[in-house]
Amino acid sequence: MKNNIKTFESVDLKGKKVFLRVDFNVAVVKGIVEEDFKIKAVLPTIELLLKKGAQILLFSHFGRPDGKCDKKYSLKPVFSVLKKKIKKIKIRFVDDRLIERNVKKIKTYREPILFFENVRFYPGEEKNELKFTKLLASLADVYINEAFACSHRENASTVGVAKLLPAFGGLHLKKELFFLNKALDPKSPSLAIVGGAKVSTKLSVLKKFLKKYDHVLLGGGLANTFFAAAGRGIGDSFFEKNEIAKAKKILNDKKLILPIDVVVASGKKVKIKKISGKKICEKNEKIMDIGPATIKYYAELIRQSQNIIWGGPMGFLEEKRFSYGSLSIARVLGAVASGRVFGIAGGGETIWAINQAKMFKYFDFISTGGGAMLEFLEGRKLPGLEVLK
Repeated sequence: MKNNIKTFESVDLKGKKVFLRVDFNVAVVKGIVEEDFKIKAVLPTIELLLKKGAQILLFSHFGRPDGKCDKKYSLKPVFSVLKKKIKKIKIRFVDDRLIERNVKKIKTYREPILFFENVRFYPGEEKNELKFTKLLASLADVYINEAFACSHRENASTVGVAKLLPAFGGLHLKKELFFLNKALDPKSPSLAIVGGAKVSTKLSVLKKFLKKYDHVLLGGGLANTFFAAAGRGIGDSFFEKNEIAKAKKILNDKKLILPIDVVVASGKKVKIKKISGKKICEKNEKIMDIGPATIKYYAELIRQSQNIIWGGPMGFLEEKRFSYGSLSIARVLGAVASGRVFGIAGGGETIWAINQAKMFKYFDFISTGGGAMLEFLEGRKLPGLEVLK
């Protein structure tokens, strides 16, 4: 997939109102933003737009409020973080309802940056409703997409508005496409690491990786489905029964590598089980993480590779005791990516693991996208990108 989107660097934006779609759907716990990677990623675009003399209208979604105004999904905590990062610039938080009678008032706001409340508070956003789209477009002169992670969704703020205004990609979006295109043409020896819960959302990208990469390592619940496809007993572990037939078709591919041991839990009891024989664990047990022998094996393969891409955790990250596999992969990959290896990662839980391992700065590139990154790598057309061509 070529990087043939239009970008805004050479466009005269002085005095223009710019609809800037960002992805500030970040982890917020008890009103505190836990990880600000997605916020920092768009700062260069914000700074350049301010230098160009544009007024910025920031739009983002947060969570899944189902088209209703729900304080639990307010963007106010993110607004507080952005204010601290952009000092000496006035930013107004706009929580006026986006209805026709309020548009005239909103247009009188003169602050350099207007930060709008959660765009998913409106049912017209996810439905890409024409009336809502026209209302959003009436606020601005130009559209810029800086939300790669949402570009696989055909929403009002990712596609609809872009069809009604001169539309461009942001600086980070440009970087996303540059590095992900490099991932589609890896240098050998190459390695893809794929984790997470479901095969159903990643089967297409697995097939793509098996064609492009020398090895594809599996972890997480995704590996469980392949264990089940191989006829191994996995107890009460999560797996996708409906995907077993599809998993069987690629199970014997020599490039596909499964864990050689796993962390198994039953209540508070935790033990390591080697993958041998027909049964991995008992009926009351669950596979929760990759084991130490797998970590060592995967680390050896990582060190032998020149190009590596990683998406999806190796274990159940919601519990700290099952995060060791993911953190170990993050540390090993970060260590080699700081040298001769070209290392890319992406996806919310993957980013969390890299951040916890304090390896962020060592990766060549970390994508803001999870689902969007996978769909791009599969070769699918992303609606939010197509409209920028």
